[in-house]
Amino acid sequence: MLLQELTEQACGLPQSDRVSLINALVDSLQHIDATQDWHYLVARAHPWRKQLYIKGTRLLASIVWQDALANQMSLEQVAENWDLPLEAISEVMNYCQINRSLIELEAREESYRLEGVVL
Repeated sequence: MLLQELTEQACGLPQSDRVSLINALVDSLQHIDATQDWHYLVARAHPWRKQLYIKGTRLLASIVWQDALANQMSLEQVAENWDLPLEAISEVMNYCQINRSLIELEAREESYRLEGVVL
């Protein structure tokens, strides 16, 4: 079954079941991280988000990655923009490319959760 098909099926489930399904999917994707020794990235406790953060910040690696892609910045520009070492930016880019499925899954979950929020 494709990730898109799972996502569509998950949207029809009650929230508690969706969270369980997403946690199971994320756990299946996490074997990738076990092979890496990240120096600038760290896990943080979160009810459903499993992607890594930049060490010493509350900044998701995917935020930096998406900013770099959207603004077509070089690694040096990203490092300067976020005031981070160039090595950290290289690690963020590598991590996000390897874990693209996890990042996309969590983005969909966040979007779904925001749809239910009344402002």
